[in-house]
Amino acid sequence: MAVTIIFTVMFFLFFNTGETWERVGVDTFEKEILDNQDALLLDVRTTVEWEQDGHLENAVLIPHSDLEERSDELPGDKEDLILLYSQSGNRSKEAAQTLLDLGYTNIVELAPGIDGWKGADKPVLYGK
Repeated sequence: MAVTIIFTVMFFLFFNTGETWERVGVDTFEKEILDNQDALLLDVRTTVEWEQDGHLENAVLIPHSDLEERSDELPGDKEDLILLYSQSGNRSKEAAQTLLDLGYTNIVELAPGIDGWKGADKPVLYGK
């Protein structure tokens, strides 16, 4: 019994860094946007997707593949809230990990992406 407890404690000490982000659904993400007007609302899709499939109001487009090289466009304070989304949630997961690697600690991801947002009849803007 004692060995099991020691092993469990050691496992969490060595493998659980606490570096994670929050993945939320559409309603929670919308509430985060409304409650945190100063947060960076970050779209990590491509420019073509942004223009053709629409985007959230006040979102900033930095494609996932450009995050590291455009890190100067991200908040200077690594604890500032970043609200993150992609098309279906796949690239935003990768982008969240990239943001963690860059030192950001307050990340909320729209798990179903803009597809889920639109599926819930939430507003999007089209064009540039």
